[in-house]
Amino acid sequence: MKASLASILFSVALLTSCQSNSYKISGSVSSSEGLADGDTLFVTKDLQTGIPSDTLIIQDGKFKLSGETDSTALCMIYSAKRNEINAAFFMEPGTIDIQLTDQPGASRVGGTTCNKQWQTLNDSVMSIGKEINRIAEHIYGNNLSQEEQQKGMEQIDKLNKRFAELVVKTAEKNIDNEFGYFLLTYYPEELIDNNTRAKLIKDLPAEMRQRTAIKQLEQTINAAAKTAEGATIKDFTQKAPDETEISLMDEVKKHKVTVIDFWASWCGPCRQEMPFMMQMYDKLQSKGLGIIGISLDNDKDAWVKGTEALGFTWPQMSDLKGWDNEIAQHFQVTSIPHTIVVDQKGTILRRGLRGEELEAFVAEQLK
Repeated sequence: MKASLASILFSVALLTSCQSNSYKISGSVSSSEGLADGDTLFVTKDLQTGIPSDTLIIQDGKFKLSGETDSTALCMIYSAKRNEINAAFFMEPGTIDIQLTDQPGASRVGGTTCNKQWQTLNDSVMSIGKEINRIAEHIYGNNLSQEEQQKGMEQIDKLNKRFAELVVKTAEKNIDNEFGYFLLTYYPEELIDNNTRAKLIKDLPAEMRQRTAIKQLEQTINAAAKTAEGATIKDFTQKAPDETEISLMDEVKKHKVTVIDFWASWCGPCRQEMPFMMQMYDKLQSKGLGIIGISLDNDKDAWVKGTEALGFTWPQMSDLKGWDNEIAQHFQVTSIPHTIVVDQKGTILRRGLRGEELEAFVAEQLK
């Protein structure tokens, strides 16, 4: 994946609100956490650099901060002495409650609307994340059969879908407030697809719909519609590993159904998926299935070695520009593996299918 679950949860987002209001942070930290009176806590609005915007001093195991804010922003409070003691929270009007601990994911926030909803969402996300990590450790930490690995990847896919459903439901529940706006404008299409996003925008309060971020998001959604299901793909030409030119549409026209498979030699989940893709190809090639690999590699040697090691029997093409691959950019591919299923005319039938779902859909189209 291009973006990890942790980076999604703790990346910065600034949400404009209408007026200036006062806030108060009221927090506590147990003496057993290794912090004492006089120790320093920092608040940062820049979660990428951690540059502090405010400093708090612990007194009697407590800390506080007050002021005025004309926006709602996702911030982080952290210990200058022990960086593992931290909590992401929303700076917004009202009294913000923060309880710090040194246990990962155990610090808690609340008090205001956004912080209450943020904590509720994080509790569920942490549970899903722990299960994903457990399965991933089992897959990569043991000598499993191909079938067992595939089952593990399918379990992870289901958990990721559960996470996406959770984000959407939370956004729907809070679409009339700043937290719903945050979810709508921050999370990527892998979690909130553009059709759902467009519906949520319509449910926003009128003032929020006029914000620059929403206007930009609507432009992005309109652009994405050109490569959504039902649209017709355009032709691209890129080189195969042997330097010959391959036309995307020339390959598509050869088959009843074609799977355009975005991958890279450095992508572990992509390589885990390939044995299954080969099995599907062997089963359905005679019925009219074609596959075209689009590599997001930028190192030709690594790409060539990867194709040789995996033993592909279908065409491979790349411009060796990594994530800036022209075809990937056109189709707005932001994570891999990613598949696009098209018919013989280049009409997009489905996007994003993997595993059994992909094979079942392709088999149905080839009946």
